[in-house]
Amino acid sequence: MNIKHFSLISTLSAALLLSACQTTTTTSGGVSGNWDNIGTISEGNIKVAIDKNSIKKNGTLVTFRDRKTVSKMKEERFVNTPAYKTAIGDWEIHCTNKTYRLTALQLLDEHGKEISKHSYTATNIRPMSVMNGTITEKQFEAVCGSKL
Repeated sequence: MNIKHFSLISTLSAALLLSACQTTTTTSGGVSGNWDNIGTISEGNIKVAIDKNSIKKNGTLVTFRDRKTVSKMKEERFVNTPAYKTAIGDWEIHCTNKTYRLTALQLLDEHGKEISKHSYTATNIRPMSVMNGTITEKQFEAVCGSKL
């Protein structure tokens, strides 16, 4: 009887200890990260988050990952891409010039399976200006630490 109680108490203690050690790292669409939701686009149908663990600063150039998750795929128009549930983008933002560009893109289906994966050079995709009132402005503020 004492061994059963000890075993039960040990199991419960281990479970409580493990639950207390949880991190903010989550997995969504098969991609783990410390995701911070920053807003929506496409009339609220696409949720946008930044992986805080991916933010790397090199002078005024910052690289980071974002995740765009489509809520209702049937309501979304997919232009120049296959239909996807989750898009993971690698980005560069120049904090002084206030420009950004996509460096890589991974598209995942609703099961987290990769549909496509592409990398882009500065020649493929040129830097564009960060515009007021856009999700890119929120990304700029989050990774550069200043207002546009």
